[in-house]
Amino acid sequence: MKITAVEKVKGTRYKIFVDEEYWYILDLEVMVDAGIRPGLVCDADFLEEVRHRADVRRAKERALHLLSVRDYSRRELADKLAQNVSEEIAEQVAGRMEELGLIRDEEYARKLARDLIEVKKRGIRRARYEMMQRGLSTDLIDASLEGYGEEETYTLLCELVERKYLRYLGDEKGRRRVMNALSRLGHSYHDIQSVLDEYTPETQE
Repeated sequence: MKITAVEKVKGTRYKIFVDEEYWYILDLEVMVDAGIRPGLVCDADFLEEVRHRADVRRAKERALHLLSVRDYSRRELADKLAQNVSEEIAEQVAGRMEELGLIRDEEYARKLARDLIEVKKRGIRRARYEMMQRGLSTDLIDASLEGYGEEETYTLLCELVERKYLRYLGDEKGRRRVMNALSRLGHSYHDIQSVLDEYTPETQE
């Protein structure tokens, strides 16, 4: 097998041809480190190793970009990276990001719980589901939600009703509308009803 051509694609990316056929796109640093050049004779094992190094580099670059936009759990980042590279490389790179302190699942879980419940006003059930979708472990989810009991839920629901839904509670149709809206946020019927019982037409006068 022989490297027969190297063509610049964009920036530091180069298209590599082996035996006159397109093989892969490599970053300049990977290409130089591996000694890739036209006329180089190589075998399949060599090419596979170079491809692996290129994929690791690409996954690291993507991981750093993703983490510059928002926080990720380790599982969530690995799943995202696995869309473009092998699961093995995705796990390796996600682990490296964790070693560097760029991923901290415990801190992420606390921040996510606070955002979902205190900012977005999600119910505990909905918050738990969304946190599971972000790849957080059950233990971390339980720990981060521990501070949100019945009293805290009641207070947050009252604040939400008074800020956004109070004007709809004058009749039964409006109350049903509010009930459905709060239910979509993941609040239980019991929690919603206990709050709405405090806002009868008489209490609003």
